[in-house]
Amino acid sequence: SDDSNLISIFFFVFVFQMTTSMLVLAALPVLISWWVMRREKKSVEEKQVKEGGETAENGKRAPSHYGNLTKEKLKQFTGKDTSKPLLVGIKGKIYDVTPGMEFYGPEGPYNLFTGKDASRALAKMSFKPEDLAGGIDDLSQSEKDILYDWEQKFKMKYKYVGDIVD
Repeated sequence: SDDSNLISIFFFVFVFQMTTSMLVLAALPVLISWWVMRREKKSVEEKQVKEGGETAENGKRAPSHYGNLTKEKLKQFTGKDTSKPLLVGIKGKIYDVTPGMEFYGPEGPYNLFTGKDASRALAKMSFKPEDLAGGIDDLSQSEKDILYDWEQKFKMKYKYVGDIVD
C-alpha cells in the first residue's frame, strides 16, 4: 500500500513536471515573437525621432497627416509628392506607412498600394489593377483571414491617421 502511494505520488509529480515543461515550451515562441515585435516597434519609433520631424508630447514623431480623406484626396499620398506622407487604406482606415519607405515608397514593391484602400488586393495577395480598386464583400473566408492579418500588422507597425470617407 505504501509502495502504491509512493508510485502514485511519483507519477503525479512526473506528470505535473512534464505538463509544466510543455506549457513553458508552448509559450516560448509566443513570448519570443512578442519581444521581437516590441523591439522592432521601439526601433522604428527611435529611428523616426532621430530623423527629426514634428514630435508629439510623448516624444514620438507625430504623423504628418491627421484626418479623414475621400478616395480622391487619398490618391495624392503615393510618394510622388515628397512633401506628403505615404498613406494606405485598409478596410476604410488610413495608415501612414512613411516609415516603411523602402516598401511603400515610389521605388518600393508595395507602392501600388499607396493612395488607395488596398484591402481587396492585400486580401487576395494580388497586384492586379482590378483588385486594387475592388470591394471586399465577395472575399472568401481565407481571404478575409489574410486581410485581418494585414490589418493587425498595420495596426501594430504604422500610425492610424484617419478614415476614408465618401
